[in-house]
This record gives sequence, C-alpha cells and structure tokens, in this order.
Amino acid sequence: MSFRKLCCFFLVSLFMLPVLSACGKTGETVVVGYIGDLSGEDAYVGVPPQLFLQDYFEELNKNGGLLGKQVKLVCYDMQPDNAVDGSLACNRLVNDDKAIAIIGPSSSSAAIPMADICGRAKVPFIATSATNEKVTVAENGTLNLYAFRVCFIDSYQGTAAANYAYAQGIRTVGMIETLGNPYSQNICDFFTEQFEALGGTVVNRIGIQENDVEFRAQITNFGQLGVDALFFPSGTYKQPALFANQAADLNLKFRFIFTDGVYDDTLLEVAGPNIEDAIMTNYLFGDDPAYDEFKSTYNAKHKEYSANIFVYLAYDAVELLKYAVEKSQSLDSVKIRDALENASDVTLYTDKHFSVDPATHNPLNKMVSIIGVKDGKFTLIENYYPSK
Repeated sequence: MSFRKLCCFFLVSLFMLPVLSACGKTGETVVVGYIGDLSGEDAYVGVPPQLFLQDYFEELNKNGGLLGKQVKLVCYDMQPDNAVDGSLACNRLVNDDKAIAIIGPSSSSAAIPMADICGRAKVPFIATSATNEKVTVAENGTLNLYAFRVCFIDSYQGTAAANYAYAQGIRTVGMIETLGNPYSQNICDFFTEQFEALGGTVVNRIGIQENDVEFRAQITNFGQLGVDALFFPSGTYKQPALFANQAADLNLKFRFIFTDGVYDDTLLEVAGPNIEDAIMTNYLFGDDPAYDEFKSTYNAKHKEYSANIFVYLAYDAVELLKYAVEKSQSLDSVKIRDALENASDVTLYTDKHFSVDPATHNPLNKMVSIIGVKDGKFTLIENYYPSK
C-alpha cells in the first residue's frame, strides 16, 4: 500500500471511530457489522437503521444474545464515497473486527465491491436496499457466495414499473438517468426494455450528474415533447424534488414515476404539490397500519429521526441473520452462509414468507408495493406479486 493510501486509510478509520457501538464484554462477544450512510446529506438512509440495530441488539443481549453470546455491533460510515469507504469499512470489519456477518449496505456501489471482499474472507453480508444484479451475481454469471439481500433487484423493479405504467395508459415516457450510477442506469435499461416490448415509447433519455442542481433546460425539453410521464429512478429524494419544483417554476406539470430510493416523507415536505399523482415502486408501504406500534415506539425514543423504509429493511435483514444463526446452531460464518442460502418461508418483520433463491441469493417472488401521491400524502395503490 502506498504512503498516500495508507494515510487515507488511517484518516477514514479515524473518522469512523465515533460511530462504534458495543454491547457485552471482551471474550464473551461476537461481532456483527453494519455499514451505512452515517454522515452527510444521506444520513437519513443510514442513521435510522443504525439506531434501530443498536436497540435490537441491546434487547437481544438482555435475553441471552445469539446462542448464549453477547453481540457487539460495530458500525462504519460509507460516506463520502460509497464504493471506496464501503470497501474500507468492509475490510476492517472482516479483518480487524472479525465480524461473523454484516448488515448492509444500502447502496449497490458499496455492495458490489464488498462481494469480493466478503467472498475472500468467507463472511456473509445481507444488503438492505442494494438492488443491482451484480451484488449477488457477478457480471460473468458467477454467484457471489457470501452476498445476500432482502430487497428485490433492479430488473424486478424496472419491469414492474413498466408493466404498471403501461397498464395505466401511459404510452410515452421521458427518462432521467444518473450517469455513472449503476442503480439508475440498470433500472432505466430494464424499464425501457419492458415498456417498449409492451408497445410504449421512451421518447428521450437524458443523463444528469450525481450533484446536479439545475434542470431547467431538460425540463423545457421534456415540456416540448409532451410526454405522458417522466421516469426518474433515483437513490434519494433530493434531485427528483428539485426537478419537480423547477418544473413548477416553469409552469410545467409532469406525472412522475419514481423508484424505491425516492420514497421518503421529506419528498412530500419539499415537493408535495408538485409531484401530485406520482407513482413509485417500493419494497413496502411504510404507512401500513401493521407498522404503527413499532413506528410509535421508535419515534418516541429517537427524536432526531423517524422510522423509515430503511429501518424496516434493516429489521428484515437482522431477523434473517438471526434465523440463519439459530437454524445452523452456529456462529461460524460459513455455516451461517449455508443457512442463509437455504432460507425458505422465513418470517421476517415485513415479509411473512421470505425465501432465498439459492441460484441467485435474491428473494423469491418479492412483493412490490405500488405507491401513489394523492392530496400531498403517500397512498398504497396495490401490493403486487409478479408470480401471482
């Protein structure tokens, strides 16, 4: 390692230290890792699950831990560069902290390089909202043996969004793609393939950069094309909100089709009136009354953050890990991996019949929630199971 890289690693490690959380005594613990966005603008994605996991393991430890061992939760930030900092965090967890498993990450850009690291170390990770196919299956078709996820994949979501849009009478679509972002590019590709196969037309597909904040030229162009809807898959709500608000400033109204990363209450606070009648695909509907009791307890304890979809996904991931430990009756990472691969009809928090496809490590027949925006609120339109 070069001196420059060594210095960078030391600085990143130093910044990570404040977010460590531990339960139990040395020699009597096992380590479970968590990697997420714990700082910066995207902290709403990573910090709420971190707080939940701290609560979860605190309660678990009070009740005997995992197979009689106390659990030490070690959390690392993957900001500002998910791919680089996520890899550094993963290396540290498997090599220094000796984690038996990792919860997260939420982003595909971090999860894809983690697959190689965890494969070499023989430590499984369960991604929460990393949807790119290459997280679990490499580009050459090889299964990443230690990579798992509780969310659906890009092709699954992109195809479902295209089917629903076409069924609603949408025939022409403009598309906004985030350049260099595998999540955005993949979903755009799969949506386009399915939508055009059905008979629809993607009129224009424009590219934007991750940090762009000015979209008036693109908005004007879409306004002149007269498309039925704009398809805007994004990892966060920020750019879609800016886009919708700037369109309103230009007296242009679009019907938006969003994906899972955009689903956050802040989107309504920032752009509510300007995204009326928008639809989006997601893993679940966060305002389902079934989650009310948990949400109320979480929100009362954590005043700075509210329970969001990323918390629910972390809940599913840690419950899947707990199942694998108990099923294998082992804290050995390889045996935990084997149990994860063969998980079938497992009861998780949001999914009562969760199964893993052994060939891909993706969920089998994962539910897709179609969510709409009506009167400034998110509403559940329907829960969709592709195989039914």
